Amino acid sequence: MDYTLIKELIAYIEEYQKKHSSDKIEDFTIWLNNELFTSRNKVTHSIHDELLIAFKLMYLNKALKKQTKIVLSESNVSSIDEYSFLLHLDFQESFRKMEIVELHNLEAPTGIEIIKRLIKNKFVEEFPDKDDRRAKRIKITKSGIRELSKIKPKIDLIFSKFTEPLNLNEKVQVSGILDKLIE
Repeated sequence: MDYTLIKELIAYIEEYQKKHSSDKIEDFTIWLNNELFTSRNKVTHSIHDELLIAFKLMYLNKALKKQTKIVLSESNVSSIDEYSFLLHLDFQESFRKMEIVELHNLEAPTGIEIIKRLIKNKFVEEFPDKDDRRAKRIKITKSGIRELSKIKPKIDLIFSKFTEPLNLNEKVQVSGILDKLIE
């Protein structure tokens, strides 16, 4: 039996593991997809290309915000950031306040205001961090879970429709490309 393909796959795995700490097959798949299907040819680009990419990303961000705003207007959750905080807190027992703010790439005052609104609406509660007396942690409440369960299917539908034009391979490619931009 010829093991050429397995040997080649192992070489890719070794290369991936040198550069990345994630052991998720999904992350490896996205990375491998980029390695295999991203053009290695460095073509000269103009500043216009970068501007166009940035503009398109901002346009898509605004379009998604506009669509989700309609759903959120029927809820006590007032922004997509509040929704995202609740979503993350639903998946993890708790976060330090600054931990969740940084996860969302927000300035500290903005993130703290979001947390204050969520606390005011009784969607999250804060409590002392047992490992660091200076820090506060937050966790989602039953009320927050109920509110999230009301709006999540509607938001999920918006996100599904947003990516509907893409096939699975294109979704993987876009995700990998966005990961590169985020790094």
